[in-house]
Amino acid sequence: MVRVVVLFVILLISCGGPSVKAPQPAVMGDSLRHSVVRENEPISCDSMVAKLVKSSNAIALAHFGKQLVQSRIAAMTSDKATIKLYVINDISETPAEERLVEHAVGWLEFYRQTGKLLDITNDPEKPEVLHYDKTILEAYDLFKICSTELAAAKPGTHAEMRDVMLADEIRFNGKLKRFFTMDEFAKVFGKPDSIKLLKDEAPCMTIFDTEAPDDQYLYKSGSRFETSKDKVAVDEFWFLNGNFITYKGIRIDAGTTMDDMQRLFPTAVKGRLGMDKEGKLWVIQLKEDVNGSSDGHIKIFFKNGRVYFMHWWFPC
Repeated sequence: MVRVVVLFVILLISCGGPSVKAPQPAVMGDSLRHSVVRENEPISCDSMVAKLVKSSNAIALAHFGKQLVQSRIAAMTSDKATIKLYVINDISETPAEERLVEHAVGWLEFYRQTGKLLDITNDPEKPEVLHYDKTILEAYDLFKICSTELAAAKPGTHAEMRDVMLADEIRFNGKLKRFFTMDEFAKVFGKPDSIKLLKDEAPCMTIFDTEAPDDQYLYKSGSRFETSKDKVAVDEFWFLNGNFITYKGIRIDAGTTMDDMQRLFPTAVKGRLGMDKEGKLWVIQLKEDVNGSSDGHIKIFFKNGRVYFMHWWFPC
């Protein structure tokens, strides 16, 4: 009898069908989900550069903090992106008048082939290799995204964006824009050292383009100013006798070095040219406008590695 019961139990167990579990929904892994989300999310050049910079150990971040430091592409080739780090300050003298200016606080270079991010702020010849979050670049190509917003160089041409120096951002001796009046000239520069008529100098190009017989050149401490009636414009400015300019709030004077200027105009300084004028001088060329519509440019000359004078050049 016992054998019959045991056999019956065994038969019941063996005849039972396989257990069927309810299908479970597939769970997407975190890494895959993040990848899909990132590919579907639009991203701008500025936001991508900002993420890259803030994830790094750039020198400027340690000095000024991640919240204050902003960044943008300053120049780009097919292989290298130069990134400007800056802060915005209010330099107005009265609370009622807000005057925001941009101060460069660092320069980085990002290389497409190697993926290296270099900090060239302290010494462009001896850059510091930075650490950064490489996952930021896994879903996006910085060069492709930024090339739609910048005039990136075509592969193999080695051409670079030229740096721009906007006249409206220049203040001569910290006070005057490029165009001003005779009274303002007297207040800031004093009495001219000498005066010559334009018709006697016979320049191929003039600033005001009036060809009036009484238009003049005023000379002061090496600098040359063109006049037309009561209007005055800077033609050539020499950094002598304490004369200086500010550009976007940054002072440039006879003590400003080539390295200092490279932080402001990295592309122009790296592409500097040699030119003969009172000896062998280095010169950099800067565009006058962002769109490149002007045929002229600004030349800044260096002597003994320091800023010497600047000149507005225009083809005849």
